[in-house]
Amino acid sequence: MLNSIGERRIKLKNKYKLYLEVPEKEFLTIYDRSISVEDAKDVLSQYLSYHQDDARIDSIEINHDKNNHSINIQADLYYTGNDHTHQDPNPPYLNH
Repeated sequence: MLNSIGERRIKLKNKYKLYLEVPEKEFLTIYDRSISVEDAKDVLSQYLSYHQDDARIDSIEINHDKNNHSINIQADLYYTGNDHTHQDPNPPYLNH
């Protein structure tokens, strides 16, 4: 699933706004047909870890775009003052 995610970042004054577009079928298969902020946080954490990105995540939002068959996740990313973030290995269900 992680290789199927579309990403867009916008640089703001002291943060980045991250937008992820996840294929609906893959997301709902992995997360048992639920859409929640907790699921979005899991995807964000795994995605950033996969790309060795140690940003701090804040202000997570998730939206199901049924017309485009996608799950859209947005969050604020902070880098200023970060210590290196410990990255756990990706769980096997996300390595498709």
